[in-house]
Parts: sequence; structure tokens; C-alpha cells
Amino acid sequence: MPLRTSVDSLVSRLKLRHLRIVVALSELGSLARVAERFHVSPAAISKTLAEIEEIAGAELFERGRRGMHPTELGEEVIRCATFVGAQLTQMAEFVQSTREGTRGRLTIAYRTLSVQPLLAQAVCEFHEANPLVSVNVAEGAVDDLIDQITEGELDLLFAYKDPRFERSELLSTPVVNGQRLVVVASPGHPLLRSPKISAEALTQQQWVLPAWGSRLQYHLEAAFQAHDLQAPTRGIRTSDVPMTLYVLRNANFLAVLPARIAAQLVSAGMAKTLRFDLASRVEPVMVVRNAVLRPRRSAAAFIDFIMRRAKHAGLLTTDVRHEPAEIGSHHG
Repeated sequence: MPLRTSVDSLVSRLKLRHLRIVVALSELGSLARVAERFHVSPAAISKTLAEIEEIAGAELFERGRRGMHPTELGEEVIRCATFVGAQLTQMAEFVQSTREGTRGRLTIAYRTLSVQPLLAQAVCEFHEANPLVSVNVAEGAVDDLIDQITEGELDLLFAYKDPRFERSELLSTPVVNGQRLVVVASPGHPLLRSPKISAEALTQQQWVLPAWGSRLQYHLEAAFQAHDLQAPTRGIRTSDVPMTLYVLRNANFLAVLPARIAAQLVSAGMAKTLRFDLASRVEPVMVVRNAVLRPRRSAAAFIDFIMRRAKHAGLLTTDVRHEPAEIGSHHG
């Protein structure tokens, strides 16, 4: 039988319920749990799995005492089924938005302080201009968020430029230029009165330290390694902005921040810039999205929205080509 005929025959026998069951089994690991999710008997799930394995001509899952685990073929089928499910979800959202006059949803995440003020303002203004868009802000580690983008669950990720974004299924665009890092101190910190500050003296101070694995932590370590010193370790390690502000305001601590964020704290009287050249810059902030799935209308419109505001605020000065998008001009 010709290859094209075989493929067409296989596709014609596959049903949406087959794909849904395969994805659910990968998530839950047992027939009983999947049966509970779909409100059917385990025997019905077992029958559906047998059908798709008969169509594939091989087992998709290995059965064991500790549950079911996908085979190599099963992993590929799960990946494709997840992709198809994401596209169907976007199609359903578009149909519903047309039928009911809603505008779907927008799910974003961010992993950097540099973009937080711009993103917060943009989200508020975007929601005011598009009140029928449901905006959700997700959290998680960068690797987990990348997985959510490739699976179509997360629309946009804002994070520092990272080699992990250099994948064919991801598209990343600068939204905030790189900027220098500065050391800030609590307003009453004794070091502010010192005429000259050494790198070694800084290692003896209490710090609000960046989270492990963050780009700020990487640059802090690199800056002190340039002085043949280990980076500061004393203090409180957090990526929580309100916690950072509270500590700086109520005790004598230091922190490393992008220059624009530091300037905002200084302007608000929450911190003062320390006279020490860290000689370090943080990478540009990128907006990352799925390069294979067509973006939701809301995501395409939000990218255009935040790009315009970044350029207007002087945060993005590179010549980035980006076509304007109206919220009604894209599917999904």
C-alpha cells in the first residue's frame, strides 16, 4: 500500500477521544484516574487505549506496578495530541467569541524585575481598553513556562534573553533593552556615608539576594569574581518585590537591581544608590511565544500594545520590526 494511502487511512481512523485519552493517561498515569476524569468505567478507557494502539500498530504505554509510562512512540503521540488539543482550544475560543461577543483570554508570565513596572501598567491599560479579555498571570520556573508555551497553555513569557529560548518552536523578540546593574542601599545604611567602598566591604553586608538561578544572581556572582571574591551570601534571598521593598525600607540592607528599577526606588525615597560601580549589565528582556501555533487575537494585540509603550517610555530603542495587530484580526 502506498505511504500516502497508509497515512490517510490512519488519520481517518483516529478520533478526538483517542487523543484526549492518551494525553490524560500521560498526565494521570492510571486507567482508574482517567476514568474518573471522564466519568466512565476503567474498562471503557482500556478499550479506547486498545483502539489507538491497534491503529498505531504498537504499544503506547508500558504497564507496571507504579502506573503507566509512555513508550518512545507514545511520547511522540502525546506531543502531537497535546499540540492538536491546543489548536482545538483556540478554535473553540474563537467560535465562542464570535457567538457570544467575548474576546477569549490572555495568559502571560514574567521572570524579571526589569519588565515588571512596564508589564503591570500595560496589563492595566490593556484590560481597560479590552474589558472582555480575561487576563491571567501565571507563575513558575523558566523551564516549566517554556513547556507551557510549546504546549499552547501559556501565550507570552517575559524574561531575560536566555539560550533556552533559541529553539525552533519558540519566537522571542526584545521588549526592554539591556541595562546596567546598580547596588542600592536602605536610606539609612552606614555605607552611604563612606567616601570609598571596596568590593570586599560589600561582601560583609546584609543583602536582599536574587533567587538562585536568576540572571541577577549570575551577574552578581560574575561581578565579584572579577574582584577575585565570592558573591555576598549574607541576608535574605527572595524574588518577591514587596518583600524586597519592605526589607530595604525597614532595615539596613543592600540589593542589586536594574538601573531603571533602582531609579524608581530612589525617586520614591525607598532606597539610595551606592557609590560602587558593579561594572555589569543585564540582558534585554524578551517576549517569548510559540512559533508554531498562530497566536490568539488577544496575545497578538498585547504584544503590539506593550511594544508601543516600551518604545514610548524609552525602554526599547532598537529598530524592532513589529506589525500592528488589532484584537479582532487574529484567530485564537
